[in-house]
Amino acid sequence: MPAPKPLEFPPGKTLPEELSAAMKRIEATGVRYPEGYYQILLEKYTKEGVFYPHILMIIGEPRINNHFYCSHVLKATGNLLDYGCGTGDNVRQLIRDGFSRGRITAFDINRASIDLGFDLYLDQDEIGDLFTVSETFPYGPDQFDLVYSASVFHVIVEDDILELYLSNAWSTIKPGGIFFGSTAGMKGEGFVDSPGKWGPPRILTRDQLAGHLAGAGFEVMEIVERPHGHHHVPHHENRCVLEFCAKKPA
Repeated sequence: MPAPKPLEFPPGKTLPEELSAAMKRIEATGVRYPEGYYQILLEKYTKEGVFYPHILMIIGEPRINNHFYCSHVLKATGNLLDYGCGTGDNVRQLIRDGFSRGRITAFDINRASIDLGFDLYLDQDEIGDLFTVSETFPYGPDQFDLVYSASVFHVIVEDDILELYLSNAWSTIKPGGIFFGSTAGMKGEGFVDSPGKWGPPRILTRDQLAGHLAGAGFEVMEIVERPHGHHHVPHHENRCVLEFCAKKPA
């Protein structure tokens, strides 16, 4: 599972500026903040810190609606698990796009990012029941038709933890079900450079991603390269985002 990140922002990024920008993005979705709310949140997170600074920097920019498989998801009738849901941006986007909230489950191993999402969207009373937090994976075999994984692979440092993550996903998906998502990637083959202090700790090539998915038992259906632009690390022309879709054999 994801390793804790330092409570630090990259050079040139600050809590006051990133919080203000995040609130403006979320206001664009229709959220209205009470007077003085920015100062309340600024004081809270100045005191407590932001557990994953990068998540504050991208909240309000859900990715699931741009995923190549999303149109199929919106037509699906089964249950979906957001495995490593973070702030819940993608859950909210699914609901906005018409996916039934009663078929969504969101899971993460700690509350920090989920609570940040509630603080910024002010909707815990409306969707709080969709979220589950546990240090261990709480779901049984063949429970979900769809499992979504956004920006999780690239924050898992240890190989054995990545294997466990994929094993959990494979187990809880019903036969014939779909595992889809995205991770930070590298175009082409060969050496994957170090992302440095401010980058994600695991960068995969297309073949490496396919190998991990196949090794967990999935049939890889498609992997698509997208432009890289969300991780706030020095530009690398070979960096990309890898979107994937895989199937659990029936």
